[in-house]
Amino acid sequence: MGQVALGFRSLLIKLAVFVIMAALLAWALGGTLWPRAEVVDFDPISFDGREWYWRLSVGGRIAGQMRWILMVRDGAGEPRPWEERTWVEVAGPVATEEMLCYAGRASFNPAEPWRLAKVEKAATSSSHIVMPDRLAVERQLERLKAGLPLEDIEHVRRQRNLVLDPPDDSASGGE
Repeated sequence: MGQVALGFRSLLIKLAVFVIMAALLAWALGGTLWPRAEVVDFDPISFDGREWYWRLSVGGRIAGQMRWILMVRDGAGEPRPWEERTWVEVAGPVATEEMLCYAGRASFNPAEPWRLAKVEKAATSSSHIVMPDRLAVERQLERLKAGLPLEDIEHVRRQRNLVLDPPDDSASGGE
């Protein structure tokens, strides 16, 4: 029994030395053994007398966890989340005179759709439109930046099909 106790004692000493050395290495490299959450606020845009911006939170209870939250601030007030939904991928926001649009996806699952959200002036919530992919989202946001209206979802799907499966021009004889 004495040999087993000595073996365990040796193992515990080696484990303690390993943890101490790992902590010292992490400290020397400017980090920590236990990651802490980092929060970054991106540049705000103004719409309807309020500031809107994305807040990125990385880390927390799950190492590597990443969450985007759309924040809104009224004048000098405290910022608050615009909605309860959190996102893992985002686009926008883009503001026009009549509306603010932003988009996102709630998970990295390929089946999870992109959602384009519209916020009208003096609104207390946003309406969401399911989009086929990020390309469609980016096209709609660029249309808003250019002063053009949003396209309806059927037109978006037709355009997407033309891009993914263009008509065959070889039958027309054009070279």
